[in-house]
Amino acid sequence: MDSLLPVDGPPATGWLASRPAALDPSLWAETRPTDQTLVALALPRGQAVHGLDGQLLGWESGQDTDCDLGELWLSCARRFPDTGLWPIVDSRFGLHPGRHWHDLTTDDGRPYWRDPYAVPSDVYDAVNCADRADYHHDFDADDESEPLDQLLQDLGLPVADTTLAEASTFPDDPLARLVAPKVWKSLTLVACRRPADSLLVLDFGVPNDNATPGIFTGVLRSWETRFGVVPVMLDLCYTSFQVLAPPIADRQVDRLATEVFAFAIDTAMQGGFYREFGDRDVGAPEMVRSREWLIWWD
Repeated sequence: MDSLLPVDGPPATGWLASRPAALDPSLWAETRPTDQTLVALALPRGQAVHGLDGQLLGWESGQDTDCDLGELWLSCARRFPDTGLWPIVDSRFGLHPGRHWHDLTTDDGRPYWRDPYAVPSDVYDAVNCADRADYHHDFDADDESEPLDQLLQDLGLPVADTTLAEASTFPDDPLARLVAPKVWKSLTLVACRRPADSLLVLDFGVPNDNATPGIFTGVLRSWETRFGVVPVMLDLCYTSFQVLAPPIADRQVDRLATEVFAFAIDTAMQGGFYREFGDRDVGAPEMVRSREWLIWWD
């Protein structure tokens, strides 16, 4: 199997850490993957990626494979607890970390995103992150823009309830609920303790909403713990997720929808919640009831 030159990987959850008590065991890898892990997966032609320490960071498929990458994504995702390799389709970033955003600056020359990234505990904690505080003007009672209550009502949310949604009960075999994504051009396997941390390893964030890799990972960890929200596709235009245990009760649906709105605020105001590509008629409450999310960003 081919191997790319060693690269430096951004920090994620360490391999000596203990699983958070609230996180379902199916979303935690007990063992760090090695090259032998890749061999056991019987992957098509691709390239292994190693860190500067020689440890495996992951694997990238070729662009011309005849393999059904949707089915391969599903197979790898279901084996994640044993392999420690979470699959992502069509990420533009790939396993070439080094802080993709180092060269971005604001108009006055300051770094666009601060480094190291702050990793919030949930979406409302993210509002207070220095990386994003200036962006969330809609949560400021003194702001002259449209009140948050009105914006939430426009999304079909009756009240501005910024209480975190309560966790759902996970099924006995959560990963069995995953389905193969539609046909994609490439697949990346990311070595990580939990699926949410794949964003940190890939250094993935959305500048359009000031969602740094740290903020994106922190919010996704929170949703992953409570509802089993796991990443499927990462792109600056779209991100897609599957949900192992979506909320059922109306109040929890509304609360989670408000969380999604608070995270993707620019998206929400522009009507960017989708059930699938091209479907613009889905509000946040309808989206969070489903087991597949698609968020348009730019």
